[in-house]
Formats: sequence, C-alpha cells, structure tokens
Amino acid sequence: MKIAPRWLMTLSICIFAHNEQWLLHRCIGALAAAAAGEDYRAHILVNGSTDETDSVAKALAAADRRITAHFLPVADKANAWNDYVYRIAPQASAHIFVDGDIRPSAGAFPALSQALQRAPRAYGASALPATGRSRRAWAARLISNHYLSGNLYALRGPALSAIRACDIRLPFGAKGEDGLISYLLLTDLVGGSDDSHRDRVVVAEEATFEYDSLTLNWRDIKTYHRRLLRYSERHLQKIILYRLLKQNGVAAMPDNIYEIYSSDNVRQLRPRLGPVNFWYDRAMLKRVRRQNLGALRRV
Repeated sequence: MKIAPRWLMTLSICIFAHNEQWLLHRCIGALAAAAAGEDYRAHILVNGSTDETDSVAKALAAADRRITAHFLPVADKANAWNDYVYRIAPQASAHIFVDGDIRPSAGAFPALSQALQRAPRAYGASALPATGRSRRAWAARLISNHYLSGNLYALRGPALSAIRACDIRLPFGAKGEDGLISYLLLTDLVGGSDDSHRDRVVVAEEATFEYDSLTLNWRDIKTYHRRLLRYSERHLQKIILYRLLKQNGVAAMPDNIYEIYSSDNVRQLRPRLGPVNFWYDRAMLKRVRRQNLGALRRV
C-alpha cells in the first residue's frame, strides 16, 4: 500500500489581517472547529496595520505552535497574497485563504478540501456566507458564476504550483483580488476572452463563514464609507484591467495597478448611475484623475 506524503495531509491556512485588533482573535479561535480534526498550519499576514493587530498576532502565534505571524509594512492585500504564494506557502494538499475579520464555520476546511477532491479539474473552491442580510443573493452569485469569495476559499496545491510556473502575480494596489483570481482560474490561467472553464472553480456549499454585520455607530459608519470607496475603486480598476487582460492575456498584467491609469484609459471612465454608486464613483474618479495628472507631471 502506498502511503501519501506527509505534506498531502496538511492544510495551509493563509489569514489576511489589516487593522483587525478586535476581530482577529475570533477568527483564530474558530480555526480548530473549522479544521474538524484535520492537520493544519496557519500563517497570519499582518499587512500595514496601524492599530494593535501586530501585538494580537504575536500573542496568538506565541500561544499556538501551529500559527506563524508575518508582518508586511504595506497595507495591500494583493501584495500579501503574492507574498504568501511566492515566499511563504509550504507544500500542502490545499491552501485556504481567510479574511481576518470573518469566522470560518465548523467543518469548513475539510468541506473545501473534499469539494476539490470531488472535482479533480478544479483549481479552487469557494465557501458561502452563512450570515448577513444579503447572504442569499451573494451565495447565488457565487454559485451561478463559479466565483471565489475572498472571505474564505481554497486553492489546491498544484494550482499554486501552476500559478508560480506561469509567474502570475496580482498587481500591487489591486482591489477585489478574489474576482481577479476567479477570472484567472476561469481562463485556465491564460487570461483572454474565454472565461468558460467553469470546471476550474467549484462551490463547496457545506463550507460557510460568518461575519458581523455593520451597525449604526460612528466606527461602522466610517468603515462603510471606506468600503464604498474601495468598491468604487475596484469597479474602475476592473473596467480597465479586465479589458487589457481579455485583449492581451496575462502578459498584460501590470506590476502596479496604477500603471493602467493612462490618460486614454482614465478618459473613458464614467460614474455608474444610481444614488450611491454615482457619488462614490465620482469621488474616486476625481482621485484617479489627480493621481494620473501627478504622475504625468513627474515624468
């Protein structure tokens, strides 16, 4: 009987944490139940935090030898993802990516791993939200489009090897890395207009995650405001970046997302209609135009 290599029985957990001093311990506290007895090692990637997340991560790592904390100076999730994939990631049967402000539900990790085992051509598996006012519509979109949820998803070990072999890195400053990764997987890691490889992404409906909904307090209002600005920036980036990738493949992937903000590209951008999107898109578009003008003046 052949015995599987030890690394094939290990899950590697990558946890992104930026200014999560109040929620990170709850995420880490949920890992054991989420693993449901599976062997795992967890890596907390603290990126550019300005609160006490560094101290919280150090304490959590000191209390559990399965956890390692890494500290990146810049607040950028795409950059942290690259750092994990190219520098930190060990050999593992599956790599599970978790946002530090959510709680993976009990049994979520083996559910993701088993979903990948049932679909041998799949590169990735997505979990579904178990809480939140929009969870049903959100889950329906993930299922129908074969998208990953950036809050909790898994990539099989060979998928990371394939990504590294193709030298694919997410652009520094890119927003909505889960959508970009989903697109790359659905194009079989080549980009272009053919994103019909739906067997590359599966949804593990038994794997779920929980998070706290925002409430009417000053801190959450500021969080919501920043979130809407980030969503607008993601929307504007997506219009330009995906057009470039569909026309020219992954070779068009920039190192830095701000490389896509050429005068011609920015000139074509327009705010979306709608009472909320319009004003946030307009504010973000003004910011992008100022950045573009500043870059031109420095040339």
